[in-house]
Amino acid sequence: MNVSRENIDALNALLTMKIEKADYETNVNNTLKDYRRKAQVPGFRPGMVPAGMVQKMYGRSILVDEVFKQMSEGINKYIQENQLRTLGEPIPSEKSNPIDFDTQTEFEFKYDLALAPEVKLELNNKIKLPYYHIEVTEEEKQKRIDSHLRYYGKMVTADSIGLDDLVIVDLSQDKEGGLNVADATLGMKVIPEAKQKKLEGLKVGDAIELDIRKMLTSDADCAAFLKIAKEELAKVDPQFKLVIKEVRRLEPAAIDQALFDKVYGPGLVTSETDFKARVEADIRKQLSDESDYRFLLDTRKKLVDLAKLELPEAFLKRWLLMTSEGKLNTEQIEKEFPLFAEDLRWQLIEESIMKTQNLEVTDEDLIAFAKKMAQQQLAMYGLANMPDDNWTTYAKNILENKTERKRIHERAVEVKVIDYVKTAVKLDNKEVSGEQFNKLFEKEAE
Repeated sequence: MNVSRENIDALNALLTMKIEKADYETNVNNTLKDYRRKAQVPGFRPGMVPAGMVQKMYGRSILVDEVFKQMSEGINKYIQENQLRTLGEPIPSEKSNPIDFDTQTEFEFKYDLALAPEVKLELNNKIKLPYYHIEVTEEEKQKRIDSHLRYYGKMVTADSIGLDDLVIVDLSQDKEGGLNVADATLGMKVIPEAKQKKLEGLKVGDAIELDIRKMLTSDADCAAFLKIAKEELAKVDPQFKLVIKEVRRLEPAAIDQALFDKVYGPGLVTSETDFKARVEADIRKQLSDESDYRFLLDTRKKLVDLAKLELPEAFLKRWLLMTSEGKLNTEQIEKEFPLFAEDLRWQLIEESIMKTQNLEVTDEDLIAFAKKMAQQQLAMYGLANMPDDNWTTYAKNILENKTERKRIHERAVEVKVIDYVKTAVKLDNKEVSGEQFNKLFEKEAE
């Protein structure tokens, strides 16, 4: 077996592999003998099938498998031994000659290879990047506190309807074939503000005539209220009599030790002052994550622009087309290639920084990231106060999923790189309001 490389330019190469009969003959013959021992052919005892018959039945497919196996292993070995940094995977060259496995005994394969560009990027304090610190307003702190109070509140009954209440009613139509619905549930927040006044202040036992299609503008809401399929809605007379049966109201939780324990765990917060301080710290941590994300976007753009990495675009477009398994056509690849190219350039920069700065992602890093991800997800369900051992077990379970592990590893690399960049460049710290911060993204979307 012989492999040679012709460098077309700095980013493209042509690999030529020649496989001779001596390279594959022994393995092919051994496989044929194994097939003969195991073959079950009518009229022959096991192991007694004539070798010529086995050769005729299986010889060509065994030869093809062995040659392609050697070709694949040979190319991979060559790339590893020569420490080539490649992009994508080798793809058959348009310069390849047709192969006839029925007549040839020697085979030549030609593969196009894309070489990764060298990253020449020096990070220093001459590079200036903005870092946005988002202010925490009293309004934002109160909104977060109110959210906790509502989440840990309880439903109570009320005598009359308020704008945030849940109302249980009986619906009836006093006519032949009319629709009657018992215990229909109606959330006041679903009703358009201009229509809420018709129900606001009504008491349990009160009755009112109204057109539900005027009260509820959404077909889905109307159908759910009437407990029918949306397709049946057009056949129903929208005029109903509503009798108020029950009014349910969310009573916010009290700001007390019971609330502190539910939100932050038993005994970790013991006063209203500490509770408000923890709420503010939570908001600052969330805003810090948002600031880091903005910094990541700005860093990516800046470093990609500075690195000026050339890519073997023609090869990459061919590779994308071949590996998409028909899911992408040439037009789609042309349209999406700029985003793909930017992501690839950033990936090369990340790899370079990780290597030159001796950064690495450990198993402990992955567990920490998986724990953080799980805590953020489960906090929405009030499950953020599990013991640390439970979080660790949960994180390890997440990492057993190969797709999740890969995603978390990529995120961990990103954070390692960004944390380093913060120390290597000059940060242009900017204090901004939440509104000003959000406008940064709005401008990009325009």
